Amino acid sequence: SGIYAEYGKQWYQRRVRVIGTWMLLPPSLYELIFGTKIVVTGDQLERKESSLIIANHRTRLDWMFLWSVTGRARVSALLKIILRGDLKHIPGFGWSMQFGSFFFLSRKWAHDEKYMTEKISFLANSDDNYKLLVFPEGTDFEPKTKAKSDKYAEKEGWPYLEYLLHPRSTGFMHCVKEYRKGKLDSIYDITMAYPKTLPHRGEMDLISGRFPEEIHTNIKRYDAADVPRDNDIALEGWLRDRWYEKEKLLKTFYEKGEFPVSDSQKRPYFSDSANSFRWPIFLIWNAALFLILYLLIISPATRSYFLFANVTLFLLSSTGLLEDLDRRCEK
Repeated sequence: SGIYAEYGKQWYQRRVRVIGTWMLLPPSLYELIFGTKIVVTGDQLERKESSLIIANHRTRLDWMFLWSVTGRARVSALLKIILRGDLKHIPGFGWSMQFGSFFFLSRKWAHDEKYMTEKISFLANSDDNYKLLVFPEGTDFEPKTKAKSDKYAEKEGWPYLEYLLHPRSTGFMHCVKEYRKGKLDSIYDITMAYPKTLPHRGEMDLISGRFPEEIHTNIKRYDAADVPRDNDIALEGWLRDRWYEKEKLLKTFYEKGEFPVSDSQKRPYFSDSANSFRWPIFLIWNAALFLILYLLIISPATRSYFLFANVTLFLLSSTGLLEDLDRRCEK
């Protein structure tokens, strides 16, 4: 059983590395082909830390645009993201994210609490330093969700936020508590801003090739030891304070066109790593894509296998077996 467990561990690590490499393909496409400019300021993501990452949710595609940041920090293979459950069924994209051990929530806490506990336990007790990305607002910023957030804030007596939704604390606090049962070194707070085109239609913008001209992110690191523990009220207050700081940051950004940073934070953010991943990933994955298309055209056997594989993955995903296989591997 020890040999089997070690083989399973190695297979899992290789699989997530492949998915981490695949996660660099979208950034290489929208940066090189569509000319999206990525500006990263603030603290640097540390590869050797087991971390929780929190971010504002301005668009439905924030999680994908953050791959430009994790790619530069060379932590893409270590990144896990908490997403809506329906995203896992997107052909290709969703299946890959299931293989990458991403979190997919049903938005029913009775189910999600146990599900998150099991998956976070794996991350927090792993030999690898995983980073878990959480969007505490729970949904992306749009008129309908903004109105709902404002109404709830008024009822609770909270300050009005112009650029953000008020964060929901339940999931965040659960992540912190469960992570601390294993290893949690830091919490990174990422603030995202889009000064020009905003991809408000989500996946439809990907299909139509409508990408933002610029994406700005500001990162602030907090040592986990400095974050409240054993006190839910204090921990919720800590999260809410981060959002009030974000509001000020975003107000300054949209007035001046840049995030305010200290002199120590003005150094290049992994300046050499952007080109080190963009062109190689772009060339390798596109060469693989053209090879597959070529084989599909000339080879009946390849077409049959491709059809069989996609039908199988579709059925496994639809029935929940694909993600269940991944969770069994984690255990």
